[in-house]
Amino acid sequence: MRKKLRKALLVYNPKSGNSNLILNNFDLITTKLLKKGIILTLYSISRDYDRLIEILKNEKYDIVILSGGDGTLSRCLTDMYNENIEFPEIAVFPTGTSNDLAKSLNLGEKIEDWINNILNKKSKFVDFGLINGNKIFLSSYAGGLFTKVSYATDKGLKKTFGKTAYYITGIDELKNIKKFDLKMRIDDNEEISEKAILYMILNGKNVGGFDELLQNANVDDGIMDILIVKNIENPLEISKILFDLFNGQLVNNENVRTLQAKKCVIEEVSEEIGVSIDGEEGKNEKVEIEFIRDKLKIFY
Repeated sequence: MRKKLRKALLVYNPKSGNSNLILNNFDLITTKLLKKGIILTLYSISRDYDRLIEILKNEKYDIVILSGGDGTLSRCLTDMYNENIEFPEIAVFPTGTSNDLAKSLNLGEKIEDWINNILNKKSKFVDFGLINGNKIFLSSYAGGLFTKVSYATDKGLKKTFGKTAYYITGIDELKNIKKFDLKMRIDDNEEISEKAILYMILNGKNVGGFDELLQNANVDDGIMDILIVKNIENPLEISKILFDLFNGQLVNNENVRTLQAKKCVIEEVSEEIGVSIDGEEGKNEKVEIEFIRDKLKIFY
């Protein structure tokens, strides 16, 4: 008896940093999958023509391949979650400029690696953050210093210079560091109050293009890692923060506080600060965040 063919939907964002990889290698992707009994359909994301949810409600796919950066992935999964569509097995083709989830999962750098993840590896559970019960993030939720960089950096600059564009834009923020009152409540109502310049809630080891920021972080334990950079009165300490950030030693800096939780509530910050959700612009507002486990399976 012949084995039943499986169906895969490749969702790609034509405006992501390296989207040309998909079209240039579409025959390669299709052929390799078909040899393993997987039929591929291509879907292009467009703000003017969005039928993805309608398609997923009316057509059963065994695998959905999401191509783009972290923001593209979280948007697609959020739409599916809010429409009560059970997640199929997910594969990730990280074609965005910054792909923190892909780095945390070690998905590889080449399109052959991404295809082989589907063909040769089993899908495994990956946590995701849920904001106010209706918005998913996969990598990070952050507020304060540097958070505007990810969504304020010129898209042309990002495509030309990649990660370096973020650093170029980020240097400018150092001229005007804003401190703010951070109030947070975690798990069993433990109250956190700090004068801070940055906070991050992370899923995995990487954020904002920085590798191995939290070396002991896991993507499948249902636990969020919270990192708070306290207000720094001595400007010379900023250089130490940056040095530790670039070298993956931030958790050892005396100006940094780290916590772990399953849930947290962050109060709206009275000062004007930037908020970034998986590298895309968020809103400075009161949020309740919880980490969901054993719902989302990704090939890695």
